[in-house]
Amino acid sequence: MLAIKWLYRLLTLVLLMVVIGYVWMNFSPSNPIYPLKRTYQVSHNTWLYMTEQNSGGATVPVAWRYYLSTQLSGDDSDIARQLSTVTPLIVGYGTITNIQVDDKNLISATYSGKVLSISDDATQVSFKIQPH
Repeated sequence: MLAIKWLYRLLTLVLLMVVIGYVWMNFSPSNPIYPLKRTYQVSHNTWLYMTEQNSGGATVPVAWRYYLSTQLSGDDSDIARQLSTVTPLIVGYGTITNIQVDDKNLISATYSGKVLSISDDATQVSFKIQPH
């Protein structure tokens, strides 16, 4: 009888650990870190960063994530980690072919390709979208 009680307690503890592990693995917030592919200095205090979102395998094209920021310090993996905490300016299957800053600090970008999302936090940015 005593062995059955201990077996029951052990089984309950194991099941509780399985449930806690499942909840932790499936509901913990985590931002994926996409590898940094390019950096480009747009103006003296504005930088364009491009990361690669290649999580779809052979059937899904590579999506590029573009960020505008001040200059970030560290190596490529440190910069990618910093970028994972902010919303990208634009995400899509295309590329920014031209980007300029005028004397009023207005950023003008020309993007060619399919757009998946544009940040709603962007102010003073104008896009020229080139359709396929």
